[in-house]
Amino acid sequence: MIRKSTLFLISFLMVLFTVEAQETKEEKAERMEWFKDAKLGIFVHYGIYAVNGIDESWSFFNGYISHEDYMNQLNGFHASNFDAERWAKLFKNAGAKYSVITTKHHDGVALWDSETDHYKVTKHTPAKKDLITPFVNELRKNDLKVGLYYSLIDWSYPDYPAFTRDSVRYSKNPERWSRFVDFYFEQLDELSSTFNPDLYWFDGDWEHSADEWRSKQVREKLFSYKEGVIINSRLNEYGDYMTPEQGVPVAQPENPYWELCLTMNDSWGYQHNDHNYKTPYQLLRTFVDCISKGGNLLLDVGPMQDGTIPEPQIEILDEFGRWTSKHSEAIYGTRAGLPEGHFNGPSALSKDHKTLYLYLDYTPESPISVRGIKGKVENVRLLGKKTGIDYRYNQEQANLMVNIPSEACDPAITVVAVDFADQVKPGETEANQAMEDFSKLAENQAWNKKHLPLMGKVKPGISTQHFAGNSLLSEDENILYLILDGKPNGPLMIKGLHNKINRIWVVGNATKLSHQILGKLYWSEVPGIAYIPVPESVLDPEATVIAVLLDGPVDLYTEEGQVIESN
Repeated sequence: MIRKSTLFLISFLMVLFTVEAQETKEEKAERMEWFKDAKLGIFVHYGIYAVNGIDESWSFFNGYISHEDYMNQLNGFHASNFDAERWAKLFKNAGAKYSVITTKHHDGVALWDSETDHYKVTKHTPAKKDLITPFVNELRKNDLKVGLYYSLIDWSYPDYPAFTRDSVRYSKNPERWSRFVDFYFEQLDELSSTFNPDLYWFDGDWEHSADEWRSKQVREKLFSYKEGVIINSRLNEYGDYMTPEQGVPVAQPENPYWELCLTMNDSWGYQHNDHNYKTPYQLLRTFVDCISKGGNLLLDVGPMQDGTIPEPQIEILDEFGRWTSKHSEAIYGTRAGLPEGHFNGPSALSKDHKTLYLYLDYTPESPISVRGIKGKVENVRLLGKKTGIDYRYNQEQANLMVNIPSEACDPAITVVAVDFADQVKPGETEANQAMEDFSKLAENQAWNKKHLPLMGKVKPGISTQHFAGNSLLSEDENILYLILDGKPNGPLMIKGLHNKINRIWVVGNATKLSHQILGKLYWSEVPGIAYIPVPESVLDPEATVIAVLLDGPVDLYTEEGQVIESN
């Protein structure tokens, strides 16, 4: 696993500039616009690994199963219920604008009728059919962009050097390597000439250099078939956009084009025993985080070997469809939202920067506040509702206060649209308003008596990039206090917390709370996301304080460079 440092980012941008010397920034923006606007894509990991329900390719590479036994799954792959039309309609109804399917994973099994002499489902499985052609056709019928995942690595090909973690076929043999490169170039020619994809999603570039992969020639080859094709970052330094995996970036990435690839449970392909699904709320909340930082979410589904998409995954896609259809204005074509300090939560801007979208993952008890916004507010709306909203805008102080009727809130995430006469212009504001807001709370004697003696002296808390709300810290920074206004629609979310959480309780009534860490990958230094469910019964009508006892002074992950890895 490689952690991307600032030095790598600079190198990446320098090489990318050299590669695209013939393409201006404006020309690239035009080529990338559909991707930038799309926001939601569906990743499909489909292959023989679904037969036994084991890790795709990695199972034999890591020695969990022999290569022979892994490849025996070819005999059980029937794809008897594969229905490309149903898949495409399901993805479109979820609100996706594109989909990426695994044409070939690291195991080398092609899902299309390749003319190369290698494994393919049309010849080596009982399915006996091309799965990519009908899927691509159905995507286009439903106006979805076509993305093809292709593994540069092929651990089953006899002329590829690597085989398993503990064995290789050869170390230096230019003749054999050249034969492998010719093979994979031929497969790319087939994919481009047959399917003319809008996007290539490469994987596995870490095993060889750009020169060895001939990445520059790959890029030129793909562009010779389609000038507007988009390529992900996993072609060494010859891609167009970043692909952080499993963990939403804490800070907005420097690259304006990026996409978070994310599983619904803990697996990319279908695994019979993986029932550890994230809730629709957790996934929607992550989706909103991506939108607010100007990126996309590529949400993964893993069909069973027969082509059936598991019911829990369908339920998640259905909830996405409900939310995206209601809030489409605040999703597609939007751009990254306000800098930190203006609003305690995710936000986004319309493409013309005249409408500000505020995402609320809770039902507020008091007016929400937007600080330091210069301009003339013309209207404030609640998306998906005709309910009028009361608001006050102090143009001199550049502060907006909005009352949200609780009965009008969305069960997952409510979206408020603020329309301006001209482009939104964020002014200067304090990055953390928690102390000021806390002082106002402390003026309430009853609330003061219940909370302050139990908290002691406090200082400003953590960034809203880590917790979308007010927070405070104890003087020794060992206790993080999360201050809640209203009722959360789902568990609280803390991102980038390196510390171990020793205990969580509700200040004032001592109710102990549990927590869950999701998205922590063993090969990544980036922390997982801490989720804290808060039952309605413990909420304070004024403001609830949740105490999070850490194993030492608060330690947060703040690096803007992202981590990538194969999936």
